[in-house]
Amino acid sequence: MKKNRFILLGILLLSLTLSSCNLFGNEEKEPTTIEKEIIQIENDVTDVYEQVSSGCVGIYAKGSSSGSIGSGVVYKEENGLYYVVSNQHVVANMSSYQIYMGNSKYYRATLVGTDPTNDISVLTFSLDIFGGSVYVNDIFNYTEEIVSPGQTVIAIGCPLGLTNYNSLSTGVVSRVTSTYIQTDAAINPGNSGGGLFNLSGRLIGINKEKEVYTAGEDSNGQTIQIPVSGIGRAISLDIVKKSITQIENKRTDIVRPTLGITSTIVNRFLNENATELKYFPNTMDQGCIVSEVKKDSAAERYGVKINDVIVSVDGKEVETKTDLSDALRLKLSGDTLILVVYRIANSNPKVTIIVTL
Repeated sequence: MKKNRFILLGILLLSLTLSSCNLFGNEEKEPTTIEKEIIQIENDVTDVYEQVSSGCVGIYAKGSSSGSIGSGVVYKEENGLYYVVSNQHVVANMSSYQIYMGNSKYYRATLVGTDPTNDISVLTFSLDIFGGSVYVNDIFNYTEEIVSPGQTVIAIGCPLGLTNYNSLSTGVVSRVTSTYIQTDAAINPGNSGGGLFNLSGRLIGINKEKEVYTAGEDSNGQTIQIPVSGIGRAISLDIVKKSITQIENKRTDIVRPTLGITSTIVNRFLNENATELKYFPNTMDQGCIVSEVKKDSAAERYGVKINDVIVSVDGKEVETKTDLSDALRLKLSGDTLILVVYRIANSNPKVTIIVTL
């Protein structure tokens, strides 16, 4: 995987054949409820892998002076042409692409387009005359399943290179947001663009990155790197599907519009000295304070001002620093963005601004 962060996590396999002795000889014990559940999970993992792995591919991309290896998932087939979704960073700055399907089988691929903002790319390829079996993860023909913390998930990809083609790792969902799924499934460089599946065999996300360290300070106040484990991220299927549709429609790279502001999230309880919030109703606990409006930007054209406090975007409250960027994540030029802001100077401080991007 190119330019990403990863860490190792092993897979625990349990052998559950139990026996005991009594006066009359050996007798097998009935597995406990938890043992039966573990056996069932292991069987489910095996079944899902057998079902979907032939639709999981390796990707080899090459540029004039460099190369990149990643993973991908087949999501559609039309008249013998297979469509593969992967990460944008796997193919970035590359000029030729090949799909790898194990056993030295390489197929020339064509890049349909990319979405750098969401780190999604789409490629196509066809099988040769020898053919083969390809499983299509038909993500547009099934209703998305609920993804919740605690669910067992399966990651399939090519960690550390194509020699580890279709390696499997398991984990659980740790956190779910509107844009990504956090898991502790083991992924490494080469897993980028590979599939994250549930135990029903449904694709629920595309693996993107994994944290390996965070910044901290030692006893002398010096910045140090503190190792992190068990925090991997996959792009949520909703984002993947919408991005794929836009790429297919435009058949090129997607350039996302910007609002053109610099802002900071402020919370009434965490930022006691936030002057801007003191003038607003007690029911407004937090918001995104605009510190800069860039010249000739969409924000300037539609009247966003410095010190405006953005409290909602497209009807969703602004609670975290990513809420505003998430609202722009799937927008195209010409789309609108509905901002609700509080403005100190106004007699009626609550203002709705509709911005055409």
